[in-house]
Amino acid sequence: MNKSAIIGLGIIAIVVILLVFTMQDAGTYSTFKEADQNPNEVITIIGQLNKSKTVEYDPKINTDLTTMYVVDKNNDQRLVKLHKAKPRDIEKSEKLTLTGRMVNGVFHAETVLVKCPSKYEDGKIDTSKMVDQKF
Repeated sequence: MNKSAIIGLGIIAIVVILLVFTMQDAGTYSTFKEADQNPNEVITIIGQLNKSKTVEYDPKINTDLTTMYVVDKNNDQRLVKLHKAKPRDIEKSEKLTLTGRMVNGVFHAETVLVKCPSKYEDGKIDTSKMVDQKF
């Protein structure tokens, strides 16, 4: 084999190894306990908003801070500080997907994705919020 073929195979092998390592992390969600154990890593957690506690956001004090309590899949509840404005309809959420880091027992979220309940129930469309449009 010539040198270019060997170099090409080496590059392909490196790419395959990198893909295998990144695919292992894809699609896995952690818990607050795992985030505690890995404080320097960015972690993704799926949880539910504790609706018995208030979501605090005061744009007069800080436009980039929202605090809330979230319960993960192991029923572990933690204070979450989202360093952004309060997500719309967060109180109506079914699930939250948090991405961030744990710092001293508090989860500092960079992003929060809100999964709200479906407006479609039993195959019916909720038309209460629709506007009558004529074309």
